[in-house]
Amino acid sequence: MKCLRHSLLACSLALVSSSAYSIIPHPFTDNGGCPSDAFLFQGNPTSVVYQIDLSSGFYHNSDPMTTSVNAVGYNESDAYIYGFDIVNVNVVRVNQLFQSENVAVTGLPSGQIFNTGDVYNNKYYLYSTNDGLWEVDLTTLVATQVMSSGNANVSLTDMAFHPAGGGRLFAVDNDSKKLYEIINYSTASATFNEIGDTNISGSSTFGAQYFDSSGYMYLSRNQDGLVFQLDLTDLASLNPVAVQYSSGPESDWNDGARCANAPILAANTDFGDAPDTYKTALTSNGARHYNISEVNYFFGSEVDTEGAALISPNSDDADGTPNDEDGISFPANFKQGSDALIQVSVGGSAPGYVNAWIDWNDNGVFDESTEHAITDELLAGGDGVTPATYLLKVRVPDDAATGQLWARFRISKDTGTLSYGGVSYGEVEDHQVTVDAQTVTHNWYPSSSSWVTLVYEDDWPQAGDFDFNDVALYYRVDTVKDAAGDILRYDIYGSLRAYGADFANGFAVKFDGIATGAVDSDRTKLVINGSTLHTTQILESGTTDAVAIISNNLKTEITAPTCSGTLGSYYRVWTGCSDDATDQFVFEASIPFTTPIAAASGPSMPLNPFIFGTPGIDHGDGTRASDGRAIEIHLKNHDVTSKANTALFATDDDTSAYVDGDCPGVSCDTYHNTNGVPWAIAIDVPWDHPSEGTNILDAYPDLSAFATSGGSTNTDWYLRANAVVSKLFE
Repeated sequence: MKCLRHSLLACSLALVSSSAYSIIPHPFTDNGGCPSDAFLFQGNPTSVVYQIDLSSGFYHNSDPMTTSVNAVGYNESDAYIYGFDIVNVNVVRVNQLFQSENVAVTGLPSGQIFNTGDVYNNKYYLYSTNDGLWEVDLTTLVATQVMSSGNANVSLTDMAFHPAGGGRLFAVDNDSKKLYEIINYSTASATFNEIGDTNISGSSTFGAQYFDSSGYMYLSRNQDGLVFQLDLTDLASLNPVAVQYSSGPESDWNDGARCANAPILAANTDFGDAPDTYKTALTSNGARHYNISEVNYFFGSEVDTEGAALISPNSDDADGTPNDEDGISFPANFKQGSDALIQVSVGGSAPGYVNAWIDWNDNGVFDESTEHAITDELLAGGDGVTPATYLLKVRVPDDAATGQLWARFRISKDTGTLSYGGVSYGEVEDHQVTVDAQTVTHNWYPSSSSWVTLVYEDDWPQAGDFDFNDVALYYRVDTVKDAAGDILRYDIYGSLRAYGADFANGFAVKFDGIATGAVDSDRTKLVINGSTLHTTQILESGTTDAVAIISNNLKTEITAPTCSGTLGSYYRVWTGCSDDATDQFVFEASIPFTTPIAAASGPSMPLNPFIFGTPGIDHGDGTRASDGRAIEIHLKNHDVTSKANTALFATDDDTSAYVDGDCPGVSCDTYHNTNGVPWAIAIDVPWDHPSEGTNILDAYPDLSAFATSGGSTNTDWYLRANAVVSKLFE
């Protein structure tokens, strides 16, 4: 019976059911006794063997073995795997059915357990850190120590023989992550020769190490299942630097074996078709996905597979059916300096992680650090029949190359996909996008490297504790203009600095005099903590002037505060408390216009930032006890939105007089008390707000004179030198 690749387990079961046998028969038969899969033994006190397609990381597993086997190696002389049974403490031989039998070896130290091994030229080598290296002749079954305990000072969990070079033995150390060669083992005086650093970062245990017929070495990392590749094809000039190759099963305990003279093959695999400089072909560690069905994790309605990449100007769409490059499209050309729209269609019914790279500088490679345009965006699939469609937004760099640029899109079952390398389950689509030239200029308020501090008292129209730390934010605005000086969009940046309120407050920006319909709603964008919320629409509906909602409830944007005082647990308002981390809520909001707006028609800085009560939650007592969205607190003499409750003006401690026709404008008279002190303040620098429960007039005494003078005196009231420092949060 011929066992086909990736059907070995089913074939094995057929063999079991069709004939009686001893353990001795049934060597591995795939590829003439040199299977291309890698074998990963996991588990204790019994083992499960994973058969891994190293090209993609796809794997399936055997039935559990009756014991736990480690230090495995594939013997090409008889097509069996040899390993060390750590339960019964003896050498075993494993057949294609993953059954084992004891091999009566003499000469090994009594009771010694080995977890590192490999086979070469019908000899089995076993290593134990601080104990030594032994050679077991698989003909005579006699073991000889070939490395002393004193030389066994490298922490290994596997090693592998190179298929060329007369039996050169390599291993990567778990501690230093350096590549070593074990030399002189044939003379019974083996030592380690350091080759160099693999440059793999993080905690790593390389429990399985393999070679392929070309001389590439592969490391399987226990912690996450990632497979790394080292190019050791040139034995005269070894390159120890590893690259991520694919991803297999993770494990606390494992060991690997592989026929080193077998090539790495790709079957049932979807490749991209961009030029090979982008890493497209298997030999270039190109982007690829193993697919066993079209149930989930693919773009559009179709995904096909091929044995090798069809590289541009070829395409897998020109080779048979289906034509599967159907999941990515572009509603319009891209423009330098603007957000581009990408339509992504997700087939199947399961959610998948989408990543994209665009070669902005057109240099023929995807730079993972600067050209990773979409990162691990989780998108739900359709209903299993009709794909789900999304519009994703990507900022085109101001200096992006123009013309046609290559882009790569991948959907995967898991996060962490790179622009290259193998992944089980998913699809890769390569497309060309057209970038048009556009000149943009950036006009910053207050500057590109400084912040305005916005602070709010959310008890308006009551004074409350008047400590101006209910909401405190850093804030700045980039007015982006075209070559004619007209406004293409506003980009608003900021971060939450303090939240000392019981009420639930949102934060938004109103664009005075700009109609909601003037905004290009498809391209509005919100980025929170570096992640673009592609499916979140920030343009508020039902308003006359455009309003961008940054957050409907700032309290939910931060973790529960760890610091508290007599008035409660609040975020970064209690003096002496630094336990609550800063920058938990960092935002960027982009508001583009369908047609550029004349600069003279644009609102003045700082635009109109305000807080509001979270919709659906009461925001106080009496007339305030209603849907919180109607409660708005703006800067002094600023306009409200068409959703505000204007009946609260000139009540309680507020003495302003809102007149619709006066706002916005120089006659607008809103949000101040009888002394002219407002409920919201914009300070032109990063500012130390008062501690919880401290009236701002006690912390900054000069504010009173500044307010009553209409801003003509005490203009430096906000400086720390003019504050009562003991009353500030720090």
